[in-house]
Amino acid sequence: MFLDDLKYAAIEKCGLVPEKPILVGVSGGVDSLALMFGLEVLGFQLKIAHLDHSLRAASREDAEFIEDLAASRGLAFVRKRVDVGKAAELRGQTIEEAARHVRYIFLFEEARKIGAQAVAVGHHADDQVETVLMHFLRGSALPGLTGMVYKNFISLWDSSIPLVRPLLGIWRIEIETFLDELGVEVRVDHTNQDVTYFRNRLRHELIPELEKYNPQIRNVIWRMSDVLREEDRFLDEQAQTAWKDCLVNQNQARIILNIAVVTKHPTALQRRLLRFAISLLRPDLRDVGYDAVERGLAFVNDPSQNGEIDFIARLNLAKIDDTLIIKSWGSDLPDWDLPLLRNADSEFTLNLQKPVLLRHGWSLQAKLITEVKSGDFDKASTLDPNEAWLDFDLLEMPLMVRGRQPGDRWQPLGMPGHTKKLKDFFINEKIPEHVRDLWPLVYSGDEIVWVAGLRPSEAFKITTNTQKILHLKLVRKITQ
Repeated sequence: MFLDDLKYAAIEKCGLVPEKPILVGVSGGVDSLALMFGLEVLGFQLKIAHLDHSLRAASREDAEFIEDLAASRGLAFVRKRVDVGKAAELRGQTIEEAARHVRYIFLFEEARKIGAQAVAVGHHADDQVETVLMHFLRGSALPGLTGMVYKNFISLWDSSIPLVRPLLGIWRIEIETFLDELGVEVRVDHTNQDVTYFRNRLRHELIPELEKYNPQIRNVIWRMSDVLREEDRFLDEQAQTAWKDCLVNQNQARIILNIAVVTKHPTALQRRLLRFAISLLRPDLRDVGYDAVERGLAFVNDPSQNGEIDFIARLNLAKIDDTLIIKSWGSDLPDWDLPLLRNADSEFTLNLQKPVLLRHGWSLQAKLITEVKSGDFDKASTLDPNEAWLDFDLLEMPLMVRGRQPGDRWQPLGMPGHTKKLKDFFINEKIPEHVRDLWPLVYSGDEIVWVAGLRPSEAFKITTNTQKILHLKLVRKITQ
């Protein structure tokens, strides 16, 4: 029965084939030894790997026991010793978290060396029940209540080699019976009885207590996680479709989403979109709290809130116009390849011979037109926003290019006899606040003659009396 169930799970659930090697993580306990012997009997190619966590006096004996056992079966074997206590201290983790981290780093490193089709571990049905209960007690969302899966790819360790759990549908009592029939000696880890560890308290105290209310509680929880997994998969498919619709741009430090597309989706999908963004930027973060996600949702859906807020795990949320940005602390907000000054205190002289160089391959160029044609006055109103025609004779040369100054006012084209605060103009033009200090402005003396790429000044516009035109233009050279 055990071998039939293991074979079905290994092939149908985990996608394993006998022709390619499998790296099996073996601790020496009942579950991992049953996995090793079971897969060997079924004819799979195995390499056995053991990580000595250096947490117990007998840990070196465990490693030697497994090495001898593998040798007696003619199985390839590799072992490594790591001071998990020290690793936990260095990483600021609990012993359990650090042990998990170093164990899987080791397993996947070895798996890559042998070209393994998968890393197999011995999590079984009882482990699944404990995992689901742990997540439930911590207030997990639906993905946590689905527990572990038979096969998944975890990019933190390796994006092409899966982690598989062929024993996930098999109960511990069946595993023990299989090893008893083989007469296999197992190593006993006495820390598994230590109820100071959360999982051990569940195993030895909570689950037995729950069985007094329902003797089938283990089966009930396992079936529940199986049902929820299918529903979670369906919702995840919906979320992935929504993600493609709302994604604007992403890199390792930040993700930009279209906020209107995000907020049109039901709250359940909005939560998943935020959680997915977190998983991309913080792949090693296991617990994403309810409060953080709800705070993020409130910020996203409140039109009165803009700017930037602290989110979770050294990530910030920011709203700029129609975009939602999830970014790492210290990373820049996006500037969308705009023609900006390199620094807020930059100042340049604009002349006909040398363009002013800006960010992202942009430059600001000037050209003098001495032959003004009769139709140029009408043509000026149809120019591209990246161009401006100014009456040369009204200008105080040389022109300067710099960022805004405190209290700047100017006279935008179309506002004869009136001036306007530059700040208000930027707001009306929906220029994000974080790029306003970098926006290139062309000055004649103390007067703004062109807010580059947006609008020229009314005071320097060309008229039918213009004799010479200064042609200003933003030009971009895109490098491959």
